Amino acid sequence: MSTTKKKRTRFIIGVMLLLALCLFFMFHMVGKTKQLRSDSAGVEFVTEGEVVTCLNVRGTFPYTSIVPKLAEERKTDSSGNITEVYVMEAEISLNTKNTMKLYFERLEGATYTYILKFADKDIIISNRKVVE
Repeated sequence: MSTTKKKRTRFIIGVMLLLALCLFFMFHMVGKTKQLRSDSAGVEFVTEGEVVTCLNVRGTFPYTSIVPKLAEERKTDSSGNITEVYVMEAEISLNTKNTMKLYFERLEGATYTYILKFADKDIIISNRKVVE
């Protein structure tokens, strides 16, 4: 075999190994979720005075796809109080970048409670006010 053919063969093998390594990395990382922290750059609580009206979560590189999981079904007790639990997660996405907005509701005569589970702490919002 001439040296030109050897170099070409080594180059092709190197490119194929690099492609296989990239594919392995992509399939290993894409689709895996990571729980967000409450102080992450993309997490913003919108307030009006002491009242929290909305939660904006923007995906930041490399975790650009927000995946808010409803941890359990909406619970309503006998008094009409409602509780929702969300786990705030994001995943690596090569082609999407999204923003999640969660508007907090308030009920007259009952309590509407949101429990937001972040990696560093749980934030409890009850009738649009932060409890913890």
